[in-house]
Amino acid sequence: MYWQAFRSAPEALIVLDASGVVRLASSAAETLFRRTAGELVGRRVDELFVGDPRGSPTPMTAVVQLPDGGQLEVDVRAKTLEGDPRGLVVLAVDDQSDPNRSRSSLEQRIVRLKRAGKEQGELLDDLILSQERERARIAAGVHDDSLQVITAATLRLQHLRRRLHDPTDLEMLSRLEESLAQAADRLRRLIFDFRPPKLSSDGLAAATRDLLDGLAADHELVVQLQNRLTAEPALPTRLLIYRMLQEAVANVGKHADADRCTVVLGEQDGGYLVRVVDDGVGAEAFGEPEPGHLGMVLMRERAALAGGWFRISSVPGSGTTVTFWVPRGADLQSKGASP
Repeated sequence: MYWQAFRSAPEALIVLDASGVVRLASSAAETLFRRTAGELVGRRVDELFVGDPRGSPTPMTAVVQLPDGGQLEVDVRAKTLEGDPRGLVVLAVDDQSDPNRSRSSLEQRIVRLKRAGKEQGELLDDLILSQERERARIAAGVHDDSLQVITAATLRLQHLRRRLHDPTDLEMLSRLEESLAQAADRLRRLIFDFRPPKLSSDGLAAATRDLLDGLAADHELVVQLQNRLTAEPALPTRLLIYRMLQEAVANVGKHADADRCTVVLGEQDGGYLVRVVDDGVGAEAFGEPEPGHLGMVLMRERAALAGGWFRISSVPGSGTTVTFWVPRGADLQSKGASP
């Protein structure tokens, strides 16, 4: 059965032993090399090729020596059979000059690429959903533990205030209460960042509006949202877009020194096109990433992993535009993610 499968393989396959002698040949190899299997078996690899194409697992260009003295350019991939004590090597050979002959091979490669792309997409979805579950776990822990501890400490300070009368002690107590209130506010903001409540209930545009409102409140700038979406993205894609938006908007607040920030949510080429525009200091704020400031690098990698792209357009003194596009993802809400 294995011999029949080998012989009927759509690609030209030859098996070489450790010394470079042909031991097996497929039917397609007989056609490509213009020799019968009996004429191929027993020949050395350097009698069939100009040079030795072994040793490269990636496709390489080689030249076949034809029986009539002619030559043929081919693509060759070599693979060593793991665990075989004889050191056998399989060569897969494709004719560059005849598209019909290599059509089945190309179709097989397309199938493999599609399968790899599907697996990469599933990996990305799983990664995003796992990250969101971890964020939700941390947010719940902060709410149920840290915030409760701060609340209890604040109540104890209120009881202590009734026992104090010295103005200096009361002033110190007020400062302590203020510090605890600031810590509680920061933890609530952390919970919001980890688990934006509107992302799953009201959608991407609503969550983006809250994100921009936070930017406006923290940095006193004018914000605008242009929502051109005709449908809500699937949850994994929504999460991916929101996290990238989070990073881009945070960079505007930290580095741009802008007066205005506009976010555009749109659709293009079977995916989602997002643009974040500010009128800040421009390119000077977005040079090579420094240690600990790899947000832009991570945004680019997230987009690429999703099969999309990420770009920055910036001019010193004229603001910055961050644009990214990601394809529509499969609706994986059934996996049970909840942002």
